[in-house]
Amino acid sequence: MAAAVSLLLIAVALTAFLPITVSVFAYAFVEVRHRRAWAGLASPAVRVGHGPYRAALVVPSRLLRAPLLVRAAALGCFYWSWFCVVAWVTVGVAASDRLPIEPLVVMGIVVAICVGRAGIGLLRRDAGVVAFGRRVAVVTAAHATLLVVLGFLVGGCDWSAPAAVFGVVSLGQAALLALAVRDHAPLFARPSDDEPVGHLLPAWLARMLARQAQRRANFLVNASHTSPGA
Repeated sequence: MAAAVSLLLIAVALTAFLPITVSVFAYAFVEVRHRRAWAGLASPAVRVGHGPYRAALVVPSRLLRAPLLVRAAALGCFYWSWFCVVAWVTVGVAASDRLPIEPLVVMGIVVAICVGRAGIGLLRRDAGVVAFGRRVAVVTAAHATLLVVLGFLVGGCDWSAPAAVFGVVSLGQAALLALAVRDHAPLFARPSDDEPVGHLLPAWLARMLARQAQRRANFLVNASHTSPGA
């Protein structure tokens, strides 16, 4: 039993390096494709000064891409999703003959897919990723806690150590995701109905409509000046 567990741990350790290339390329593709969704947004305000009359909120610049915390959380979601899928498939294939772990394998793969979707939503600046990311973080933390408890109660010494490592990394990834959606939640908000139409349209179309509106306003002004009753 100990030899089988050792071989399984070696296989899982090797699979930890396999998804790096896939996750990095997937992250880069999604981040570059949806970078314009972040361009032009105001950076989070920074509080400067101290005291009731000297403190102020300053917006340092406009964003060119997603904030660093959002990108870090998205990259973590991409890697952890790929790693968990590969690891759970490996565990299912290697240990299904000895232990009835099929429900845990299916649950782990579903959680991994949700984590990957959360990473995509972060880079796409989806409006619903704040609520979805919080749910995914809670589910990931609960799933990791369940695995740690099962590892100590059922697996004994052979499974408690890898379960503890998996639980710590899962909790760290869930905390990073929750922190990203909490600190940058206003950036994911949908435009309000009172926002000008130009913010909802492409820049070239907004400029064309603005020029047409200006020409029409100039025509009405000139017509009112030249009318007989003016």
